[in-house]
Formats: sequence, structure tokens, C-alpha cells
Amino acid sequence: MNPARASRTRSTRAARLARPVPSGRDRRRFLPRRRPRADRARSWTLPLACGLAALALAAFAVVAALRPGVPDDNAAFVDHAATEEVRAAAEHALRTVYGYELKDIDGYQAAVSQVLTGKMRAELDSYAATTISAIKQAGTSTDAHVEPIGVTLLTDDRAEVLVNLVVSAEKDGIAQQSVAGPVVLQMRKVDGRWLAEDIVDR
Repeated sequence: MNPARASRTRSTRAARLARPVPSGRDRRRFLPRRRPRADRARSWTLPLACGLAALALAAFAVVAALRPGVPDDNAAFVDHAATEEVRAAAEHALRTVYGYELKDIDGYQAAVSQVLTGKMRAELDSYAATTISAIKQAGTSTDAHVEPIGVTLLTDDRAEVLVNLVVSAEKDGIAQQSVAGPVVLQMRKVDGRWLAEDIVDR
């Protein structure tokens, strides 16, 4: 090898070895910056999440009826007629509670009281006047779209129903904000009728 070239090669290697290694803070300057995850594809992440939640809950509803630990008297999916009766009652109750027409709002409390019992009935009696007043001031009507996913518990007088609930608001003919999500509706049979007793967000 040419002596001059060999000398230059050794000098270059020595310079590289002597170069200080960047600290953690210095390294970050050379890494590509990523956009915050929250800023990405906001337009489709919420519908996708709701869809995945619905699928997960549907799978859970099937497994819940078969898993160990469920009471032996659980008739969900076993007694088809009784299961459908509870499912229909849950849909009716939620539509009555969450859907209303502004022009009929004065009859809201009386209508809703017919589908509630227990904790939900007590809350209605306590807050109905305030709720109705707020609805009148807002001037909105709502529509509740109820998608029963599955009955996970059904005994002689108790039931639990997994539901995907979508509530859409409207004011002066213009669509307002909508909210959606899965809920668990706990029901109790009173005088032969299935009534909503409590609701749990999931």
C-alpha cells in the first residue's frame, strides 16, 4: 500500500474513534419526529373503535352464557322466548328513556316512569323536573337507536342485557352531536313486566 495513503487511512480511523458519542438528548436531534398519535386519522378511529367494541361485546355475550360461575338458573340462550322478551323490553325501555320529542316533553316523566324501577325510577323522580327544564332550554329532540347485542343473564326475575346505544340529537331540523357506546342494562321483572333497574356504561 502507498505509504501516504496508509497514513491518511490511519488518521481517518483515529479521528472517528476520537469523535464524542452523542448523548441521549443529542441523539434525539437525529431521529425523525413522529406525529402525535392523537392527530392521526381522527375521522375513522372512533367509528372503528365502536365497531370493535361491538364485536368484542358480541363475543363476550356468547361466552358469558357458557362460562363457569354463571348461576345454574341462567336461562339466557336456553329459553329462546324468554330471552327475546327481555331483549325487546330492554330496547323499548332505552328508547323511551333516551329518545324524546320536544313537543311532547311535558309527558316525558309519565312515559319513562312506566319502564323503570329501582334505582333508575328513584333517579327519575329526583331529577325529572330539572332534566325537562334543561331540555326545553336546549330546544332539542333526540332519537335513540338501540342494538341489543346479547342477554348475558336471565333468571325468573332478573336479567342483564348488553346493548350498543346510539343517541342522536336534533334542533330546528339540524342534526346535532351524537353519542354512542356499549352499556349493560340491568332489568327486574315486576308484576310480570320487565323494567329497567340500572344502567352501567362500559
